[in-house]
Amino acid sequence: HDNGSEMLSDRIWEPFDRRARVLDHFEYIDFDAEKVLENGKWLADLRIDRPLLVGEALKAGIFDELSISEAAALMASVASDADRSYGEMRTTRKTSDLLDDLGSIVISVANVEWKNGVDPVEELNYSAAAAAERWTAGMKWDDLVGRTKAEPGDLVRLLARTGEALRQLGNLRDSNPTAASIAHAAAETILREPVR
Repeated sequence: HDNGSEMLSDRIWEPFDRRARVLDHFEYIDFDAEKVLENGKWLADLRIDRPLLVGEALKAGIFDELSISEAAALMASVASDADRSYGEMRTTRKTSDLLDDLGSIVISVANVEWKNGVDPVEELNYSAAAAAERWTAGMKWDDLVGRTKAEPGDLVRLLARTGEALRQLGNLRDSNPTAASIAHAAAETILREPVR
């Protein structure tokens, strides 16, 4: 048995091991017992970017009392590339507060990730949140393009990704029924022409 293959397996296994310890900390899995816990079962069904962050927001109940435009804003802030700008529009004050709540979850997740040697993604995209909020609240497409000064293609991609992520959330009817029905309604509204 040569050491080369052992090193390889370590190199491949190590990142899983670190992530698993993070999931253990937030009680999605029991690392030592090698068991998936109740929350882990629905988290595994979330095929989205940064599922852990969204999972923690769900556990905190943040997604249970949102309007559909607020749900869209929160999901867009997570689903978009952090460094892409969608203009100078502001979110409503309530959404801004909700993004701050989400921001403190980002920090608590990031701290545990750091400790376990996982590189966290810390940024939320506030301009993406504002664009998704306005679009879901009924702003016309040409107005949105004008206000964000974004390429229409970039805007379509952002909103399609956000809508798809909300659809994923909408599937969690058994585990998170309230959040799921809000997310489902938000997805339907976002994924209208010309986005879908």
